[in-house]
Amino acid sequence: MARGVLRGAAVGAVLWLAGCGGGESAAPEKGVAASPRKKTEKTVAKAGRTESGESKPKAKAKPLQLGGGTSAAGGQVTGGGLPSVEETVARLQPFQIFLGRWRWVTQKKFGDFPKSGEDLQWAWDFRSEPKLPAIRAKSEDHPYLKEIRLTVDPAEGDRYQAWVTAAEGGAARRLAGTWEEDHSPAERPDGKILQRSFKLKLRQVEPAEGDQWQLTLSLLDNDQFLAELKRRVAGGETWQQLDTVRQQREGTSFAVAESDNPGPKCVVSGGLGSMSVSYEGKTYPVCCSGCAAAFNDEPLRWLSKLKDGKPEGK
Repeated sequence: MARGVLRGAAVGAVLWLAGCGGGESAAPEKGVAASPRKKTEKTVAKAGRTESGESKPKAKAKPLQLGGGTSAAGGQVTGGGLPSVEETVARLQPFQIFLGRWRWVTQKKFGDFPKSGEDLQWAWDFRSEPKLPAIRAKSEDHPYLKEIRLTVDPAEGDRYQAWVTAAEGGAARRLAGTWEEDHSPAERPDGKILQRSFKLKLRQVEPAEGDQWQLTLSLLDNDQFLAELKRRVAGGETWQQLDTVRQQREGTSFAVAESDNPGPKCVVSGGLGSMSVSYEGKTYPVCCSGCAAAFNDEPLRWLSKLKDGKPEGK
């Protein structure tokens, strides 16, 4: 009986989030990147923005240098309309910290208890849209979100976009936005390693009709982040709080190549290598299953971008 009540409450919350317009899909606006399920339209993008900051006292956070050395352009768009794959990877470096598996727990109660799970998995995705890679999260048990595909917004050089699929499936919604004021990527030493933080707010832009979503991702430190979900009913003006889901990393973070924790760097993303791939008898480090897949699809492409063009395999 209790299990039935919990299941009913969870289904009700998901249906409330999706809204009556959840299955509708408006035609993409001109100059807007298409859904991962559709062909991406080329758009003219503005130059990206690289953040850097002066050294500050040890106890304070300092702005995080974006790009991680992956691209000297720092996200600036090249002649073809879309940023290059390397430039996109550079601009997505702040989210490298998400890679791996996370436990999650809702603040909202379903029946008498919050809902929780351990199946939220983040990895790079170079296959869904080869010209516009992303960092993708998937979960089968999450009460609100089945998939998030987070990447840059080609139409706006300083913004990001995410295609979000609700727990019950249906058409993905496109959300876009940038860092909250005074919450752009920063890092602070805690005596052992550099702890990272940021707050990214994304609001729905497609479809423009029906209920609208807002998703805020707040990285608290290397091992915790919050996903705050809000909804605005069709025709309404007020954003209503749905839930704040807390994520806790499972195990150790292998996502970022720390200066104080040197290790092999992923040949695709530049993150800390936690597994390996092979080519012509040599092995190379990669940081996640998504980068392993990208390397296996085009090994020469990624090997050619190593330092001095010389593969550094074993």
